[in-house]
Amino acid sequence: MSLLPLPPPDLSRSKILIIEDYEAMRAILRDILTRASAGQVMMAANAGIAIGMLEKTRFDIVLCDLHLGQSKTGQDILEEARHRALLPPHAVWLMVSAEKAAEMVTGTVESRPDDYLIKPITETMLFSRLKRQMEKKQALAPIEAALREHEYLRALRLVDAQLEDANPHAWDLKRLKAELAMQSGEHGMAKAIYEEALDLRNLPWARLGLAKIHYNEGRLDEACSELKQITDGNRAYLEAHDWLARTLDKLGDQDGAQEVLQRALATSPRAPLRQLHLGEVAFRRGELGIATRAFQNSIELARNTPLKSPQAYLALAQAQLAQNQSDAALNTLSVLANDMEDNPTARLLSEAMQIPVRLKKGEKSIALDLARRLSSELTAGAQNLPPDAVFNLAAPLLELGEKDTVGALLGSLIGNHHEHPEFLQRAQLIYTNAGLEGEGRELVQGAARAATDIMNRGVKLSREGKLDEAIELTREARAKMPNNARLLLNHAFLLIAWMERHGREPALNNEARTCIELARKLKPGEKRAGELLTRLELLGNDFELPH
Repeated sequence: MSLLPLPPPDLSRSKILIIEDYEAMRAILRDILTRASAGQVMMAANAGIAIGMLEKTRFDIVLCDLHLGQSKTGQDILEEARHRALLPPHAVWLMVSAEKAAEMVTGTVESRPDDYLIKPITETMLFSRLKRQMEKKQALAPIEAALREHEYLRALRLVDAQLEDANPHAWDLKRLKAELAMQSGEHGMAKAIYEEALDLRNLPWARLGLAKIHYNEGRLDEACSELKQITDGNRAYLEAHDWLARTLDKLGDQDGAQEVLQRALATSPRAPLRQLHLGEVAFRRGELGIATRAFQNSIELARNTPLKSPQAYLALAQAQLAQNQSDAALNTLSVLANDMEDNPTARLLSEAMQIPVRLKKGEKSIALDLARRLSSELTAGAQNLPPDAVFNLAAPLLELGEKDTVGALLGSLIGNHHEHPEFLQRAQLIYTNAGLEGEGRELVQGAARAATDIMNRGVKLSREGKLDEAIELTREARAKMPNNARLLLNHAFLLIAWMERHGREPALNNEARTCIELARKLKPGEKRAGELLTRLELLGNDFELPH
């Protein structure tokens, strides 16, 4: 006896977007959807049209082909849509491809669509996947909405409410609860969930969660052990490979880190951040050819995505310069200026990083003209420059006699990173190699001492109950050291303490949240950031922490 097909999901109220470059395939998908009463189906033949439609309409369902000719891939579109919050919380994204290769499948899964479909697509396949994902996304939509508003405690309450009764998505909810606990600085709560999951069976996501806790709390050997248990038996779990490479790199095992990254890239090469990390590790190991190719890959993969940044361009130019390829390095910097013409910092870097290249080419007069012309911009924008760029500029500028510019650049860098001994040592070495050891010691120690003194004064004022004075002090310091993670969290702490005493103020609330989020970007996994977010969210709310 043949089984009756499952009834199709009701799509009569759903807004659906089909992104597919082949007209015949667009028609096939539309016809299948019509049989489920879909009445609002829109179609896009390329990435540009699709992004425009996503900007104007909040789609409930997106069916997107992975490969779209010469334009952005489906993975690129999904990453941009998520980065720009173009999808509603309940939206279902199904990625479609004709390929069955492991590289394609793992690469698609890596972009985290809700599901993926391999052509040819049947009506039963499409409807069953849609129905399952729609039910799940609808159940989790209120939680997702709270997450988008950074209301982590509210999201935790919503998860707990759904877990009170039998729930078909129980472990999806528990996994989400663990991630929320990590966001809120509740590592103990997250650890309990991961251990509960591992008691049931060997779940890689739970072991990865434990590894992240170990890593963030400084237990690198334990993190490494957990991660190797995942990667040794599962070459396709690419996030675990990335964390293992990061852990090995931090442990000083650069050979191991490079091997892990290359293994992951063999499985899924379309990962710009992984390519960038490979380039950085290979460069430090002296593998300049591997580094160059990895940086080039990172640039190409990120060019049409929100992941594009100056970092890969600057690293590529540095690798080319190390191989005496000065003209290639200048060309890379020119490409940076064109690719990121709307980014003032990228434009400044594309010019400033020509200085060491011109010096190496023997064009000292051109380098000096550049240094003098850019001096005021470099001094004013020092706080926005990446540390590696500052270090790579400092020695050439000293060689050109631009000591004031170097002092401004390194003084700002040390102020923002005064708790990083390796930065202080590297800055001192630059002065020592230039025959200016005494001047370097004065600048490095002075900048670090000034940053520490401000922290201590803020703490002292807070303990004396002088919150207004402490806030003004750290606010002024923040203007001078905007990328000092500890200062940002101290300032947020003072703002929250003031509101706990006097009541919530929207402007102060926003200021505190901005500080915490920036500190989290500068120092991912910082437990204190999550704890402060929790205190901030409790202001003006009538609920308590979940247990």
